[in-house]
Amino acid sequence: MQSIARNQATVAKIQCLEDAPLNPLNGNAWPSSHNDILQGRRRLPVYGRYQEILDRYHQSPVVILSSETGSGKSTQVPQLLVYDEYESGLQIACTQPRRLAAKELASRVSDEMGVVLGEEVGYKVRNDQKFDRKKTRLTYMTEGVLLRALSSDKSLSAYACVVIDEAHERTTDLDLLLALLKKTVSRRKDFKLVIMSATMDAKLFQDYFNNCPLIHIEGRNFDVEIFYASNIGTSLIPAAAGMVVKIHKDQKPGNILVFLPGEDEIGQVCRLIREHTGDLDVFPLYSSLSASDQRLALSSTGPNRKCIVATNIAETSLTIDNVVYVIDSGLSRQLIYNPRLRLEMLELRPISQASAKQRTGRAGRTRDGVCYRLYSKEAYDRLAPSTEPTIRCASVHSVILRLVTNGYREIVDFDWIDAPHPESIARAAQDLRDWGFLNDDASFTLSGRIAARCPLDPIWWRAIQVGIKLGCTMNIVDIALLCSSQTSIFLNPSAYREIANFGSAFFKDSISDHLTLANAFDAYMLARELYQQENGFKFDLGDWCFDNGLNIGALEEVRKARLSFGNFLNDIDKGPHNIKIPRTRAPAGDATRVRKALAIAFCTQTAIHRTEDVYRTIHENTSALLSPHSSLVEGNYEWVIYDTFRTTGGKQYLQTVTTIDPKWLMELPFFQEDRFTKKVDGSLKQPNVKRSLDDAKAKLETAKN
Repeated sequence: MQSIARNQATVAKIQCLEDAPLNPLNGNAWPSSHNDILQGRRRLPVYGRYQEILDRYHQSPVVILSSETGSGKSTQVPQLLVYDEYESGLQIACTQPRRLAAKELASRVSDEMGVVLGEEVGYKVRNDQKFDRKKTRLTYMTEGVLLRALSSDKSLSAYACVVIDEAHERTTDLDLLLALLKKTVSRRKDFKLVIMSATMDAKLFQDYFNNCPLIHIEGRNFDVEIFYASNIGTSLIPAAAGMVVKIHKDQKPGNILVFLPGEDEIGQVCRLIREHTGDLDVFPLYSSLSASDQRLALSSTGPNRKCIVATNIAETSLTIDNVVYVIDSGLSRQLIYNPRLRLEMLELRPISQASAKQRTGRAGRTRDGVCYRLYSKEAYDRLAPSTEPTIRCASVHSVILRLVTNGYREIVDFDWIDAPHPESIARAAQDLRDWGFLNDDASFTLSGRIAARCPLDPIWWRAIQVGIKLGCTMNIVDIALLCSSQTSIFLNPSAYREIANFGSAFFKDSISDHLTLANAFDAYMLARELYQQENGFKFDLGDWCFDNGLNIGALEEVRKARLSFGNFLNDIDKGPHNIKIPRTRAPAGDATRVRKALAIAFCTQTAIHRTEDVYRTIHENTSALLSPHSSLVEGNYEWVIYDTFRTTGGKQYLQTVTTIDPKWLMELPFFQEDRFTKKVDGSLKQPNVKRSLDDAKAKLETAKN
């Protein structure tokens, strides 16, 4: 590797190293498959443009690269930069929007480079990493991981270059990352930034980065033929399942990938396909699926044709072997945030043309493919060209806090690619002040600095802080991790839902869904300890989880997250501010202090009982039902706090709910009369809220006397 000076690599020099008898990265003999892999890489369109990419990279601090799906950019460009930047001794970071993609790409590229995953090539995702501080030169990571690295080192001094992949997805983390990396580029003259996507508004990115160079790579190894639906009246579920069955019966061998909006549709389509085929292996794939089941969908092989039924998690970066046929529903479920109501709306919406192209590109990666779009050509022409940036339709609490703690206090005038809605900024700023993370002058507090570094949503650090004061730190940590998990710890299989619900009923706490989660997790940890004991007692942990309606994969992810969060707490203990976090737990049977901690932390997310299972949010004055999965259904409790307020299926629900006592809230600034919503004439919209608080205060005074 010493033969290539930094930023002076050429294709000829790189190929010389790739053709050498020993791997230049580790000095070992190449694996036996190296030559076949290398020849396959050299046939990729991106590899054929290596020299042009290097030339532009050497000339400019920022380069934009667009290419068709399947051109090889996600695997080949980072490898190219490892050779070009090796002499610097610094790392290359390549970001992905999703954990699964980061891990799968790291595994694939380590094979292509002939190294062990976790050594020269590694990955870092939330609560999981394979990485060697001394050896790793290329790290695939989620955007959130790189954001946390930026919060502690604005110059990213450990990195020579950051590659932003799948830029078209425009996640909230991505938009914030690009804004901060733009500052890093101006701060460090030796730092490079590469932005890549198969489909994106290249002009938008070029303008944002001062007319930086753009490389567009045409072509892909294999063609994909597109067919549009002619019978538009057919409903989605039977149409998708029927198309799979037809392909399986009539078409040549090749795996099938189906894109559907969500988990419910995926479950229904999988059942229909299995009912009408006997020799087709069917796998679901979505973000809340356990990691082991995700790996099963991606890596399983056998004599039968494989069909994967997925959400847009399979839209980018993942290479699913031998996919020849893609079925695109043209729909996705998109989460839209209403800052005025603090309401998340999970809406079924048409995808963009950019997403449709991404989905089409999943076929034809190993041979010519076919994409069946379950919508008309006219419907495609009406789709928006690109996906709406998430920062325009999501909560921005974490974004604002990270910006302020990075030294940017003029949020509205910040150098955004696309600015958040002003009302979202105002809501986030007010909440962050109420939680004690920002001062009135928009400067950050010490708690705000820690919250910005915390791997959880800021409100959960607020809850942990209150838990510290009330002596239940670790109870709140467990609840925070359980509520932040993408995968439910409770099984909800449609085929045996009643049995699963019966098994999990043992853990239910009638006044708190949060405590229900904690009860199940505590029971699992005890069962796990029993499983590990070598006392001759035969105990199957998987069977125990199944019998109790629990998802062992999700529980293990939370357990690992708790270990990772322990490292975060240790870092605070060792920090310069002389803060020690007591690892306290509430005494067994004392749930009051846990509920009180949740009440104070989630004071901005409270509701009062109206009738039956209908509640009304305190400050937004909006009606909502309790989630049908809540332990509090039919309880008619007066006050509750909730984790999520969401619209699903046309109805508004409070999800993950706990009963609280209003006397815990009455001294908080958020519950003073001047903060309550009023009518035009100045009277309160919800006078019953003030009456309830006054009653609580009177009872408290009486008790004192």
